[in-house]
Amino acid sequence: MIGDDMKKIISYIPIMIIILFLGLFFSYQNGYYDKYMKDKIDLTNQSIEQFEQDIKDGKDVLLEDYLQKETSYATKTSTASLKVSNKLEKIINNGIKYIFRKISSVVE
Repeated sequence: MIGDDMKKIISYIPIMIIILFLGLFFSYQNGYYDKYMKDKIDLTNQSIEQFEQDIKDGKDVLLEDYLQKETSYATKTSTASLKVSNKLEKIINNGIKYIFRKISSVVE
């Protein structure tokens, strides 16, 4: 049977899920994502203004100097888990399609 320690751990899981949900909900409600996107737009506008100023000043301009570098946070683990997730999605999707095809052939 499950020990008392394991029961305590299992009982905390729903509480942790609720806390995680509330944290995400309140960050969304407080406009965290909107602020993030606004900051990106501001940086882009600053790059455009700098580009226009450099053209007026007659400087050599390269597009790469004004593009923001995207940081990739992908790791081997996240990449592998994404591949597994995509394969699992395809398998489940094909399975559901197969089941519905069989059901529709029986109904017709």
